[in-house]
Amino acid sequence: MLREPINIVPGAYTKPDGREVTGLCVVIDNQDGLLEVTTSDNYTTTIKIKNSAKWYAQEYTDPTTGKRMVRLFREGAKLNGMAQEFINPTEVAYTQGAGTASGAEPALKIYYTTPEDSYTPPKKTKAS
Repeated sequence: MLREPINIVPGAYTKPDGREVTGLCVVIDNQDGLLEVTTSDNYTTTIKIKNSAKWYAQEYTDPTTGKRMVRLFREGAKLNGMAQEFINPTEVAYTQGAGTASGAEPALKIYYTTPEDSYTPPKKTKAS
């Protein structure tokens, strides 16, 4: 079963003062309800990854650039493919370095499967 658990699209974020800002949005599948996001009064956001989740986060220094980075890791996952999505695909849209079709917003989908995908349906949780 192919899933689309990682999407990279244009998005919007509402700041604590109510202003909406636009930018790049990375969307990760949380159907199992094992990721929990909390925001505190001092404007910090914490993403808790429960022990039973197969997602892990790791902070590291890139050996090539020396920059601090955060890596998200999905245990047992295998990359199946990546696709840039277009609203009105054209021949030119598939050439290397081409942009999106006229009026389309770019989006990237990362497809992966895990060992449990072949026999375990996703768990449905109530929205909080």
